[in-house]
Amino acid sequence: MEIRSLEGIDYKDILDVFNESFSDYFVPFKLSEKQLISKMKTDKTDLELSVGVFDNQRLIAFILHGIDIINNQKVVYNGGTGVIPQKRGSGLTKQMYLFILPILEKRGVDKIILEVIAKNTQAIKSYEKSGFKKVRELACYKGEFTLDKTNEKLEIKELHTYQWKVMEFFWDINPTWQNSKRVMDELKAINISFGAYIAGQLVGYVIYNPESKRIQQIATHKGFRKNEIASSLIIELKKKYGNGFSVINVDKKAENVAHFFDSIGFQNYLNQLEMELEINKKTTANNGNRCTSL
Repeated sequence: MEIRSLEGIDYKDILDVFNESFSDYFVPFKLSEKQLISKMKTDKTDLELSVGVFDNQRLIAFILHGIDIINNQKVVYNGGTGVIPQKRGSGLTKQMYLFILPILEKRGVDKIILEVIAKNTQAIKSYEKSGFKKVRELACYKGEFTLDKTNEKLEIKELHTYQWKVMEFFWDINPTWQNSKRVMDELKAINISFGAYIAGQLVGYVIYNPESKRIQQIATHKGFRKNEIASSLIIELKKKYGNGFSVINVDKKAENVAHFFDSIGFQNYLNQLEMELEINKKTTANNGNRCTSL
């Protein structure tokens, strides 16, 4: 077996091992090639910084890494780690990180972040062995919207531009990578966004992906809460796109957000942990060669 970057690897090969790796997962799922390419675009995946394990030239394990600048730091996002079922328990995740960390150090990366299902203790232990630490707990919700009360004073209009300086003021928590403003800007042509206005002032907004039926951001001005603003925005989505929504990776510290989703009929179906690895540029775990034999 050998470890090397995924640069030049065909999407179909990545798709095959991705779907095989997640076929028996806690929440089993399967992607089409189009969905995988869309996910990799959303995650800003860089195959040169992603890594795989090959057995007789067949890809059997992988880590997909995206990269971006956040708060003047160069941050890598783990958009997926997978090992085919019959090769688990061999420490391949740790081996992949031993290979890729020196490469990331050379690229000046400051830290790596990822999300992992909270009850996936085996994966959590594997990440901890590679130096990751838990930084926050995240909740995922899904369900049908059960309320019909709206605020008649609101004017709801489609948003064509994001006024982030205004919209960030509404936040109680910072979004995770997949819901970040950088990703929202990237997906602007795909997502649908509505703003709620009172007397011409923006007091709430929602950003929604109609393909995944996922609410990616929803927020209300702190001075206008408990006025059915968020509910009115979801009702607008329901009218145009049908019922049944999901929301992923909501910081559990935002108790008012959890209360809102509970009150509208959504269920907390899954919990995740956000983990982080600060990269110590003074320490090198590997010689950084592009290909390592096991």
